[in-house]
Amino acid sequence: MRLNKILLLIPPAFSRAKPRDITPLPPMGLGYLASIAENLGIEVKIFDCLMLGWECEEYINETLVRVGLPNQEIQKQIRQFQPDMVGINCQFSRQYKIYHEIFALIKNIDSRIIVLAGGPHATVCPEEVLRDDNCDYLLQGEAEESFHELIMALESGQEITSIDGLGWKQDDKVKINPKLKFINDLDSIPFPAYHLMGLDKYFGLKASHGERHKNRFSPIVTSRGCPAKCTFCSANQVWGNKYRVRSVEKVIEEMRLLKDNYGIEEIMFEDDNVTANNKRAKHLFSRMIEEDFDFVWDTPNGAGVWNMDEEMIDLIKKSGCVGLHFPVESGSQEILKNVIKKPVNLERVKELTKYCKKINLYYSMFLVIGMPGETLADMWKSIKFAADCGCYIPHISVATPYPGTQLYETCLKNGYFSKPFSLDDLFIRSFLLKTPDWDGDDVKKLLYKGNHYLRIRELMANPLKIFNYFKSFFKLLLRPTRIFEIIKQGY
Repeated sequence: MRLNKILLLIPPAFSRAKPRDITPLPPMGLGYLASIAENLGIEVKIFDCLMLGWECEEYINETLVRVGLPNQEIQKQIRQFQPDMVGINCQFSRQYKIYHEIFALIKNIDSRIIVLAGGPHATVCPEEVLRDDNCDYLLQGEAEESFHELIMALESGQEITSIDGLGWKQDDKVKINPKLKFINDLDSIPFPAYHLMGLDKYFGLKASHGERHKNRFSPIVTSRGCPAKCTFCSANQVWGNKYRVRSVEKVIEEMRLLKDNYGIEEIMFEDDNVTANNKRAKHLFSRMIEEDFDFVWDTPNGAGVWNMDEEMIDLIKKSGCVGLHFPVESGSQEILKNVIKKPVNLERVKELTKYCKKINLYYSMFLVIGMPGETLADMWKSIKFAADCGCYIPHISVATPYPGTQLYETCLKNGYFSKPFSLDDLFIRSFLLKTPDWDGDDVKKLLYKGNHYLRIRELMANPLKIFNYFKSFFKLLLRPTRIFEIIKQGY
């Protein structure tokens, strides 16, 4: 068979109603796959149903909304394009119901359309995805080479059974090849098909994987994998256990393309850890300075501190960084070593945050509380550590047992779920876990008290803010309904 047209699709998504807990992001993963298909002479379209339907909401219940294009509009676009294959990005396990809805929608249009699933959820829950009669194939993890092989096999009629990371059905049984091969030479992958990603549709968003500072922004990926092996993270399932980098000159070439062709003013390093290699990171930031790109940039996924030093931070600021996000995870060295298993030295973190403050570089911190093995006292250490570092608005996640993580396996083995496990509960305020030391209500109360503690520490450190605080407080007293909204959000 000949694949003349391939549609690569970002589905709509479920979100908390107010405020939303999702944001659109230019689809880099689909951009890479689109380049592979285009190089094979196939007509490709990228269709982001979330971004294109960002103003469309359908309430599921009082707290949950579906955001994105309605199904009738998705059907209309698919009928107009008439693809031979539709690839669906299955990103978050919490969204699994929408993925299956899209599979069925495609097959209802034309049962001959090949439905291909990929992305993190398809990687960690392949059986769940492939059990759907409307899903034909699945690609796990890093998929550029496997995608190429699958297209070639389908067009030539060759066997598909040896394709790395492929899932398919045979005699009504699910078959899944383990994901074993990862691309060592990342420079061999073509640039994402930015011309198909429709970057202009995202321009002007106030938030896209974090707060944006310029109207014209784009993600960029310079490495894959992470040297850390945090027990709550499934990134190694997607990218493998080896940290791999693109050459600095290739990255600079891509940055030049973004600036010259698309007028990009801000970039987001979507690497799991762009600073993991000290020498290479310094080279990259130095080249950005030499090129005088005048980008502003940040690292929405965080920047590891174990290889960071003051010289690197100077280059980071000079090359345009508007803020460093330190994925510290815990304020307890013992929890980091024995529970989270992350190579972070907390004393070094204090030194680096102190230096950021000295050179006036904004910084923030990622924390995770509620890990089995933690006590409530350990969780409080994390909150106090953030305050001691002058970080009064850390991003605090409650440990969530995503499939594919060691945390999930630990919870399953030891019965740490407070109720029967469901993919519907996979969000960072689900309070799913309980241990002999605490339950979800205990963690919820600690988080609530911790947020108040952080505000008080901020006021103590910045006395001039006290006046504005009381001014806002008295304004709030005149709006009692808003008080109840804030209390509700706190819980």
